[in-house]
Amino acid sequence: MMGRSVLCESFVEEYLRNLSRKAGICIGLLVGQPSSGGKDYIVHANRVKHSDGQVDEVVDLLDVELEQISQHALVETRMLPGGMYVLGIFVIHTKNVFEDQVLLNRIKLILLNMKATFDANPLLMGSCDELEKGEKLVFYYSSTGKQHSCKTVSLASSNPTVRPCDWKFADSFTNWHALRTHFEIEDVWKLNRKNDTEQYDTEANLTECAKQLNDQLVDAKILFDGAPKLSEDTVEGTLTMKNEKSFLVHIYQPSPTEFLDEKTNIERYNGALKFDGIISSEVYVQSRCTFGEVERFIKTDIVRSLMSRVQIHCDALVQADNTPLDKLTLNELPRRIYFPLRTKTTGSFPVQFSDYLFPEEGKDSAPSQIGNVLDISLTARDIDATVELVPAVKEDERHSADECGAGTADDELDGKLNVPVVGGIVAVVVLLVALLVYYLLM
Repeated sequence: MMGRSVLCESFVEEYLRNLSRKAGICIGLLVGQPSSGGKDYIVHANRVKHSDGQVDEVVDLLDVELEQISQHALVETRMLPGGMYVLGIFVIHTKNVFEDQVLLNRIKLILLNMKATFDANPLLMGSCDELEKGEKLVFYYSSTGKQHSCKTVSLASSNPTVRPCDWKFADSFTNWHALRTHFEIEDVWKLNRKNDTEQYDTEANLTECAKQLNDQLVDAKILFDGAPKLSEDTVEGTLTMKNEKSFLVHIYQPSPTEFLDEKTNIERYNGALKFDGIISSEVYVQSRCTFGEVERFIKTDIVRSLMSRVQIHCDALVQADNTPLDKLTLNELPRRIYFPLRTKTTGSFPVQFSDYLFPEEGKDSAPSQIGNVLDISLTARDIDATVELVPAVKEDERHSADECGAGTADDELDGKLNVPVVGGIVAVVVLLVALLVYYLLM
């Protein structure tokens, strides 16, 4: 059976070479795009750090914490556009890790733990088994020279198998095409209580909404320049034929043409949760990418972005067990910002990743948190925070303090809020009102 092949940008090799000189033994993540042809495209590599940016000095690969690597991969996946994945790991070591069975077994455990973490967070879509075939890359780079080798590790069983893989470094080995769109959400879902309590689990309810959105997108139709495309046609081939550089992308969800009375049900809710807002989406695809893959990547980007916001929001949320049940709650999920993978000073590259900011945060705080995860240097000027804007509440849409359960005017929150009370409790989730994107793409 022929193994996978990998094309890796030469600036990644430069990063690994510099890392090997000053870091000694080191482990990190490989980010790129898989394809149906069995070829992977690596666009980024970064060593694993702690959340505060600190790096442990690795004396022995056996001492590396599995959970730290898996958690870093999870956080990093939130920053990746649809179509980009953590495709595997790199190991800088004095020994060839494929020739030392003890080291190889440790690497297998690292990958299995990473897989378990992604499996526990399915809506982040950290893996693409259809394209990756259940495999992850392991790239070995010698810390004493330029020797390197790559293999794939199949994680389909509890006893992973190692297979050969062809790896090549190259400059600009493909053209990257950006596809931008937006997806508007305006849905109401049932609020579920925690088991045997009167309280509502915010994260569980928001996650359930993201799951339902994912189910809806399965049947959604994506049109390029107002028309569907054959799934096997390539993006670059179609662009060449029409002599243009990009497509207008629109997403449509099917609706029934008629409603039958016998299929109509009235449900009574103790509480309801309204999603209201617009998600911006940017995906980057290599030149031989098919439209079937593009559609998958766009849908992945939307769901991954929504789930990332939910997790980031809930990680920062402090909810007391005695929260009053008659309170209308406004949850503003963080907005999406974009940044280049490489800046002009380091050699520009036509791929952007993204991060998220809370309404009260400015983009000045973004470069440090991005650097801690991706090990890249950015300034506030490199951050594009204009695509998604913080929504504002009109005075005639603002509920009174008594109605919202708020204490004082100082507790007022900004957001698009105009929703009837359903039952005794209503939670309103304002995703984003991405006004700039909306009006540009209308």
